[in-house]
Amino acid sequence: MVEPEALGPLLRRLRLAADMTLDQLSTAAGITDRALSDLERGASRGARVSTIDAIADALGLDAAERSALTAAARAGRKRGSAATAQALPLPAPFADFTGRDAELTHIRARIGSDPADGQCPTVLINGEPGIGKTALAAQAATQLAPRFPDGQFFVDLQGLAEHPLSPEALLMQLIQAVEPSTGSFPPRLADVTAAWRSVSKGKRIVIVLDNAANEAQVRAAIPAHGPALVIVTSRRLLSGLENVERVVLSPLQEREAVALLADITADRPADETELRDLARLCAHLPLAIRVAGNRLAGRPDKTAGDLIARMSDRQHRLAELSAGESGVSAAFSLSYDQLSDDGRRLFRRLSLMYGPTCGATMATVVEPQSVTGAEDALDELIELGLLQEAENNRVTFHDLFRLYAQLKLREDDDPHAVSVARARLRNWLLDTAIVAGRWYEPDGADAPEPRLPVIDSPAAAKAWLTVEAENWFGALAEAAELGEHQRVVDVAESLHWFSDHWLDWGRWHEVFALSSEAASRLCDDRLQATHLGYLSWAHNFCLAEYDVATRFAERAFFFARRAGDRRQMAWARMYQAWALLTQDHYQQALAPARESVEHFSAAGDRAGLPQALIGLGNVLRALDRHQEALDAIERALALVTDPRTAPRDSIAYFTMISARAHAAHVYVHLRQWQKAVDAVTAALRPHETPIPFQHRIRLLGRRAEAYQQLGENSAARDDLETILRLQEAADDDGAEQTRTRLRHLPA
Repeated sequence: MVEPEALGPLLRRLRLAADMTLDQLSTAAGITDRALSDLERGASRGARVSTIDAIADALGLDAAERSALTAAARAGRKRGSAATAQALPLPAPFADFTGRDAELTHIRARIGSDPADGQCPTVLINGEPGIGKTALAAQAATQLAPRFPDGQFFVDLQGLAEHPLSPEALLMQLIQAVEPSTGSFPPRLADVTAAWRSVSKGKRIVIVLDNAANEAQVRAAIPAHGPALVIVTSRRLLSGLENVERVVLSPLQEREAVALLADITADRPADETELRDLARLCAHLPLAIRVAGNRLAGRPDKTAGDLIARMSDRQHRLAELSAGESGVSAAFSLSYDQLSDDGRRLFRRLSLMYGPTCGATMATVVEPQSVTGAEDALDELIELGLLQEAENNRVTFHDLFRLYAQLKLREDDDPHAVSVARARLRNWLLDTAIVAGRWYEPDGADAPEPRLPVIDSPAAAKAWLTVEAENWFGALAEAAELGEHQRVVDVAESLHWFSDHWLDWGRWHEVFALSSEAASRLCDDRLQATHLGYLSWAHNFCLAEYDVATRFAERAFFFARRAGDRRQMAWARMYQAWALLTQDHYQQALAPARESVEHFSAAGDRAGLPQALIGLGNVLRALDRHQEALDAIERALALVTDPRTAPRDSIAYFTMISARAHAAHVYVHLRQWQKAVDAVTAALRPHETPIPFQHRIRLLGRRAEAYQQLGENSAARDDLETILRLQEAADDDGAEQTRTRLRHLPA
């Protein structure tokens, strides 16, 4: 009996005879180009009958050709089920592969100038669907092939399938591909692992493990020793893997995205500005760019401007990236249709979230259910590729997935039910933000309301507020648009003490601009004074816009005085003094600084008075009146450390750190080195509330200077090295200056 031609070569021959590219056949057949590529290169040996029928229809095959294709697919399925040797060839690189130069350089650097016999280098490529992980892996392996002459092998680990490839099956495939003459052996992990180590020893091979599901698959396949190279792709972080070089893909750079579009649409020249706009609407994602580019290339009656105009409307964008039965929506629908009813409903409702990520608790708000039920539904969505895992046990939407979820929400859900769910989410976020923020207020926090997460400490409050920042801020902005002015004011009021603990967020000026406008709409002078003061603080400490901060502080004082509120008059003057001080207007800052102390004293404000004294101390220090500055700061320290005058613990602790830091600064000016060391050491004592990054840097820097002056260079070096570690971890610009200090520090 004559064996039918193998499916891969036959499909490629028929496609070329029809003068179709992979992308064109993908569009016509409603099958992803990745699946077609797998069939042609032999990575997938067989295909379902419905898939073959769709391909045959798209290619316009006659009866004989259709029969041959069906027979090849049937034979491939049979061969694929047998435990026979597999070639595992690399997929052909995209002819128009664009960009990723930095990533390719990084991968080449990982193996050095020559693959060694030591530990096998392993590269893990992470990123969201459509970001080009497999394309990069194939490109890298192809470029490196001359350095690995013993073979290049590609295995799809089926990480999104119901049953990913087991380590045993993976190793059997690799063994039979690398050394086809290897005899049979029991498929036990210990046996195949030993055999794989023997077979791979000393081999200069590249192994691409595509679409990994878990660490066990990858660990099994890594040869015990070089000179092999393993390249892994996965949408999961696989954080348990040891000794791997991680390459996390982001969307293409603008120039790369434009170049890819230009390549795909080479026969349809377009203005570079139009290509740039089109790439932006595709979020610079390779998958979306290919779909849009092929759509433009295949429609001579449409211009790039026409496509841009359609895609600029978010409701139309997904449709433009979904060509008939193919494209983005069709690919998403294959996964969506496999979801349970609960999974589909949660997927649609998650499109209501304001930020890019959410956790299981928020999922129970948009779709009421138990946390366990929500976790199960989220796991289902992740497994089918409709959500991606994010940090802190959270999930995230790809932008196009969000658009698809919004489309399904409009199609399948009752509008009133959607409105109720949106209001429920908005109120939950704002209620929880208020509860969390109150942990930092002088008067303490209220007990959480029902359905709110348990926030039982300042640390828990900060964790929630930072993780959910984009969600609760989106809810706050929506409340402002809906005219919920008192609601906006209440949320901002609850967060202003917390804002001191997260100076580098970058959106506090927006929060307090919303609350200032809401206070104005409420026609309340005291509230306007309060929130204009917060806005002044944000422009001063978060944006370094000191002249703007001064103007807002002056407006705040105007409304405070008109309201007869001495406490708000004190805050306004303190904000004004801070802004003037940071502009080096030291003499001008002295009067409002003194007024602030007087007003706080008269108001009996435990939280504000110590801060005003520290502010006055800073002004006096700037004026070289160091002993007066020290007196003011030490008075503030006495207030926050005496239970009879101290504010709430979290406020007292934060103020104490600030006071000791400024005291250390004065001691350094006075050349009282040991007192400077003692002040910083006291401030750095362990506490349940972490010290903000910049405060810790300043404290350690002052102590390092004092240690050096005392001749204790080893202690100074310890502090500077700690600073450098913190700065490097935060990618802080001050790291180079710290390195310079270390280089000049005597041994």
